[in-house]
Amino acid sequence: MKRIIVILALVFSFTLNSFAQEELPTYNGKIDQVKVFLQQAQIEKTVSFPLKQGNNEIILSGNSQYMQTQSLQFTSINDFIITDFTPFIQYVQPTQPSEEKLSNEKKLKLKILRDSLEILSNQNSDSYTLTSILSREKQVLDNMKIISQPQSIDSIPKIKDGLSYYRDKMVEISKMLQKENAIVSKRSIRIKEINNQINIILQGAENNFQPRNEYYIRLNIYSEKNIPMSKLSYTYNVGGVYWQPFYDVKFTKPSDPASFVLKAQLTQQTGEDWNDVKLIFSTEQPNSGRILGNLYPYYLQPQQQHARTYRKQSNNVESLAAKLSGVSEDAAEYAVPMANATKYSEMTVSQLTMLGKEYEVGMKHTIISDGKEKIIALETKSTKADYKHYAIPKIEKAAYISALMPQWEDLELMDASGKIYLENNYINDTYISSSNTEDTLNLSIGQDKRVAVDRKIAKTKPEKTGLLSNTIETIVTITLSIKNNNQTPIDINVVDQIPLSNQENIKITTGDLSKAQYDEKTGKLTWDFSLKALEQKTITFNYTVRQPKGVNIILN
Repeated sequence: MKRIIVILALVFSFTLNSFAQEELPTYNGKIDQVKVFLQQAQIEKTVSFPLKQGNNEIILSGNSQYMQTQSLQFTSINDFIITDFTPFIQYVQPTQPSEEKLSNEKKLKLKILRDSLEILSNQNSDSYTLTSILSREKQVLDNMKIISQPQSIDSIPKIKDGLSYYRDKMVEISKMLQKENAIVSKRSIRIKEINNQINIILQGAENNFQPRNEYYIRLNIYSEKNIPMSKLSYTYNVGGVYWQPFYDVKFTKPSDPASFVLKAQLTQQTGEDWNDVKLIFSTEQPNSGRILGNLYPYYLQPQQQHARTYRKQSNNVESLAAKLSGVSEDAAEYAVPMANATKYSEMTVSQLTMLGKEYEVGMKHTIISDGKEKIIALETKSTKADYKHYAIPKIEKAAYISALMPQWEDLELMDASGKIYLENNYINDTYISSSNTEDTLNLSIGQDKRVAVDRKIAKTKPEKTGLLSNTIETIVTITLSIKNNNQTPIDINVVDQIPLSNQENIKITTGDLSKAQYDEKTGKLTWDFSLKALEQKTITFNYTVRQPKGVNIILN
């Protein structure tokens, strides 16, 4: 019958002590499951050991040095009680096999490597002697009277001969030094390689164990009877683990739904290898220490005015042309393949928790403690997508496709970066915000080069508004041309603008706006329309600018 052990005492010790010298029976737990939080993980281990009736003392070894001792919990299926336990840190060093135990083949290889090492070391020793002599020769040359005391030479020919000798000899010595230093550098690299090969032979090619600190746990256990083999489970939280979510957003045909493949980018440097373990990814963050604060009185006080410059954040339509001018080299370098992501992620089981969500991966994994990134697909969800084109000809003479997903809230998306794929081809990066308050999620896919966009400007010659007036008037006419070279119809949103004035002597009057939606506060003009296959549409609008004569204004 399974029972939870009551912990009677917990004593912490973080230094080497006499426990290791007592030669108590030591057991290494096996990691069965890892629950990965955003910046740490919960390790679940099982260990088996015999118990005699009465008091027992054992040591649990092989635990990460980053173990959070306050998180230790024990569970048993046998009738025994842990009366107390004490975590302590022990320095663990790999054991190297003695050379006598090596095979004849490895002994021979070891001898050849050491002989080569001795030859290279002797050659380097000779080179060091030669470079030392050459350096002293350079010093002697620099101390020649022709260089150090040229005023003591009483003959111009002697000076010329001396300088010629100095130059020739200095060039010769410098070349010899450069050549010898290059040879020494190459030998040093080879010596390092040989030393690495020798270490591999001595340690065993299969042994990649590095010296490190490990947490040991001393357990005092009371058992009511002899138990030939008892089983204990214990968990603890550990640092050195990070995971962050990202999405592969896949678009195929316009009639097919869009797919969101949630993936985990995992790294771990806990000092423990996770061999064939069950993985659970959690969006929770233990020990965050965040609690709801208090609201204190707020007193208004006069402040000194400071000039500030604000950068307007682009969104939706405005950001399309500026952000998606194509696939950048940096983004393409880190693109992650889509292969088998959907089928694999179907095996994941997800569930909501009180503070987040958990994803239980369908297959077991081995994650080595090397700090290298590993990508694991977690979940795939699909939703209906509508497609629309957007263009801002004043910024760029191009049209961009955007996917509109009105039912995106049903996806339960996380705040995460994303990679957009069109028919399995990487397009660009994006960011998905779960705090988006829009009814429709708008994701830009990329530029549609089959839609031609053009913008032309025409201005009348500035004319006086009256015979005695000092004000001139200019009419600006903008012509937009959009052609759909696709074989299918498209819906497109086109945006332009009328300039605004904050000067009393500069007035702007709108003319024919070609049925645009006009926002007087921002000057934005918007047209929404459809284009059949190979259809072209021309939009013409104009405005009038009145300004004092002699004032230079950039009209568009």
